Amino acid sequence: MSKNIDKNDLLKEFLESLSTNKWTNLNYSSVILKSSSSKAIWSSNFPLKLRDLTTFFISKSLENIQLPVREQFIEMKTQERLETILISYLNQFKDNKLIIKRLVEHFKSPESLVSTPESIYSISDKFWNLIEDSSVDFNFYTKRFILMSVIVPTTLFWIEDTSDNNLNTIEYMKKCFKRSMKIGKIKNKIKESLSRFL
Repeated sequence: MSKNIDKNDLLKEFLESLSTNKWTNLNYSSVILKSSSSKAIWSSNFPLKLRDLTTFFISKSLENIQLPVREQFIEMKTQERLETILISYLNQFKDNKLIIKRLVEHFKSPESLVSTPESIYSISDKFWNLIEDSSVDFNFYTKRFILMSVIVPTTLFWIEDTSDNNLNTIEYMKKCFKRSMKIGKIKNKIKESLSRFL
């Protein structure tokens, strides 16, 4: 069995544990104790333990985003493309929201104080890469931080949303994007002010 397959199998074991346990270091250790795979295999795949497993989970979930055909996708406005990506990202967990709920709880905990911003930033960065964003310098980072301000509240809302086809989440997401546009305008004013001194 290859190392990559081992990694996916180990992740699956951990995710299955979340039906009765939380996304914590304690549960991670408990899963290893009950696992048919040795501690050495877990360590070789996830040297930083739960932090590495969480990073791997996010990277795998980002690979599952489904987009329209490119010709249609690039014709869409930037916000529409980002909305499509975010909803697709969440939809892969529509039948098991508990996984994301556990992950969010972990991100809110002191255990994940350092890695939480890094994880959310990586998701935002991937979204912008998927729409082939070519911004550089100041715009590159501010766009990603602004999108984070949409991803986080939308995800929190989606976890509790019971509406058909996530219609309430879609409506809420659009409101979040509208608020983020105000941040974008402030960003542009700051950029204009800085350009006077450069």
